[in-house]
Amino acid sequence: MHYDVIVIGAGPGGYECASLLAKKGKNVALIEKNQIGGTCLNEGCVPAKHYLESANYVAKKSYFESCGVHVENISLDMNILKNKKSELIEQLRTGINTKLKKSKVTTIFGSASFENENSIRVNDEIISADKFVIASGSIHRPHPLLEVDGKQIISSKEVFELEKIPSSILIVGGGAIGCEFATFFNSIGVDVHIAEFTPNIVPAEDVDVAKGLKRELEKKGIKISINTNVTSYVKNEKSVSIKMDTPKGEIDAEYELVLVSIGRSPNTSELDLKNASIQSEKGFITVNENLLTSNPNVYAIGDVIATPALAHSAYNEANVVTNNITKNTTCKPSKTIPFVTFCQPQVASVGKNEKTLKEFGIEYEVIKHFYKSSAKAKIKGDDGGFIKLLCEKETGTILGGAMIGNDTTEHIHQILIAINTKLTKDDLAKMVFAHPTLSESLWEMVQD
Repeated sequence: MHYDVIVIGAGPGGYECASLLAKKGKNVALIEKNQIGGTCLNEGCVPAKHYLESANYVAKKSYFESCGVHVENISLDMNILKNKKSELIEQLRTGINTKLKKSKVTTIFGSASFENENSIRVNDEIISADKFVIASGSIHRPHPLLEVDGKQIISSKEVFELEKIPSSILIVGGGAIGCEFATFFNSIGVDVHIAEFTPNIVPAEDVDVAKGLKRELEKKGIKISINTNVTSYVKNEKSVSIKMDTPKGEIDAEYELVLVSIGRSPNTSELDLKNASIQSEKGFITVNENLLTSNPNVYAIGDVIATPALAHSAYNEANVVTNNITKNTTCKPSKTIPFVTFCQPQVASVGKNEKTLKEFGIEYEVIKHFYKSSAKAKIKGDDGGFIKLLCEKETGTILGGAMIGNDTTEHIHQILIAINTKLTKDDLAKMVFAHPTLSESLWEMVQD
C-alpha cells in the first residue's frame, strides 16, 4: 500500500499533523502502537491535571471553613477518581477519532520500523509513502539505580492506577512532573518528600520562581532535598528503605511508595532509523530549522526532537510540517513557547529569561510584582507568589516573563501576546484591566 504521507505516532503532534494533512487533500496513514492520544491523553497531561484539579478542593478545606463554608469529612476516593479519569480520557479520545475519521485519515495499529528510505514495516506488512512524519513521542526515563516494579516503585504512569492513598511517598525528581505529583499527594494528606539531583526544583524555570516554589511547597509541609542522589534501596514487605546522599550527609528514610520522575526519553529505539538514512543523537532525531531530517522526505516533530517536550509545542510543529509538505514552504516552528507547571502554586514562563539575555548581551530591566496586594488572590485564599517581567532597558519592550501563583498557567498567555506583538511596559500601563482580577496585577506592576 502506498500513501502520500505516513505519520508515525498518534499523540498530539501526530494526530494533529495527520488530520491537517488529510484536510489539505493528502492520502494519510496514521500508525499507532498503543492508544490514540499518546502519553499526553492517556498517562500524562490530561489525567495529571484532572487529578490535581480534584485534589485542590481537598487542599482548600481550611480556607473554605474560614469563610463559613462547613466542610465535614472531606476526602478523596481513589477508585472513583480513577474511574472518572478513564471516562474523561474516553470522551476526549472519541473526539480525536471522530476528527481523524472526518478528515479521512487511515489509522493503522501496530509497531512501525523503517525498511528503507521510503517504506516501513507495520504488522509484517510493508507500506510506502512519498513523505513521512515521525511523531512517536517519548517514554519514561529509567533511573540508573531504582527499578520500577509498578507496585512499590512506580513511574507517573502507575499513579493513575493506584487504588489506595499511600501514607508516604518519595518523589525522585523535582521537575515539572515531580512537583505536580508532590502537590497532588500533599493535598490528600500524604507525607511527601522530593529528592532533586540539581540545585533547584523545576530546574528549567527562572531561578527566582524555582526558589519561590520551593518555599511555597515547604510551607505546605512538603520536604524538599536538592543536590540529592539516591545511593541504595531495599524493598521491604510494605515499604522501601532509601539511602540518599545530601549536602548535609547521608540520610536513611522509609517510604510506602517511591515515584521515579526524572524525565522522559525519545521513543525512537524501535524505528530502525539507520535503514532510512535518518541521523540521531542520544536518541533524539536530528532536524533542521524546518523540522526536516537527514532524509529529505522525512520530518520529525514532538518529543523525538530536541525542542520543548510539550503538547502545545508538538501542535505548533504539526502545523509547520503540514505547511512545508502541502505548500512546499520552509516554515519554522515558533520559539516563543509557554512553559507551565500545574502544581500549587502554579508556575509559568514564556520568552527570554535572565540567563539568555545575559548570554546575548541584552541590557534589560526586571520588574517584580507580588500577589500580596491582589484583592482577587486574597479572595481565592492564596496570595502567595509573584509576576516577574523582563523588559529591554532602552525601549521597555517586553522580552519575557515568569509567574508563580494562582492560575498562572492561564495568565502567562497575556505575556505571550505582549511578546509576540512587541508591546512595551508603557503600552500595558495605558490599558484598562478589570477589577478585582488576577490579571490586573500585570497592569499594576508597570505603573510608574
